Amino acid sequence: MAEVVIPYKPRDQQLSLHKTVDAHRFSVAVAHRRFGKTVAAINQIIKAALDYLLKYTQPLNATANISELRVDFYGRRISLYGADNPDSLRGIYLDGVVLDEVGDMNPKIWNEVVRPALSDRLGWAMFIGTPKGANHFKDLRDRAEKEDGWSLLEFKASQTGIVPAEELKAAKKEMGDDKYNQEFECSFNAAVEGSYYGQILNTLEQQGRFCEIVRDDFCKTYAAWDLGVGDSTSIWIAQVAGQEIRLMDY
Repeated sequence: MAEVVIPYKPRDQQLSLHKTVDAHRFSVAVAHRRFGKTVAAINQIIKAALDYLLKYTQPLNATANISELRVDFYGRRISLYGADNPDSLRGIYLDGVVLDEVGDMNPKIWNEVVRPALSDRLGWAMFIGTPKGANHFKDLRDRAEKEDGWSLLEFKASQTGIVPAEELKAAKKEMGDDKYNQEFECSFNAAVEGSYYGQILNTLEQQGRFCEIVRDDFCKTYAAWDLGVGDSTSIWIAQVAGQEIRLMDY
């Protein structure tokens, strides 16, 4: 088999990402801007394709089809798909997949299209992105934190050292706390620009004051509705237990 050299030298943080993805079927990586998550994901896919090739002695025979956004290895294909039309992806099978900036995608892409496409071949999935509010990416992040077979990695700019401290300080001054915390500190609560309670919720999360509450069927349950006209409808579900008001869902 021909020798293949990939001109990629991962940072320590990227290397930990590769090791985690190799060890788990489903991985979620929440990473700050300029971390290099897409570069790491591309090389993870290439590695997966080359690992398959190690079973064979045939020449590589790699070809690229620019118009169809794909590269064919011998016996393997790496394809780039758009996420704007989930139904167009039906009918494919997958050995592995990366959902890049999954928070921008329609949730049905994973639930209804990609997940079934992994089933018969027991394929793996890697979800990467930067927070954009408490959407389905946040749900995946929370699932990866708790569920067997899943892994969670979070890379905050204040911890990785990839972006110089002075640059982070300057960026925070320009962007403001909310946007900075979203883009560089992986905060899902800081993503709604102009929100009334975004900063308060972010502080509560940092203090560890969020927890899961089991529904109590003996407590009164209330639903508060903000009927959207030009905007989406918002619904809060709460229970009253003694002196506590428990916000259960929204």
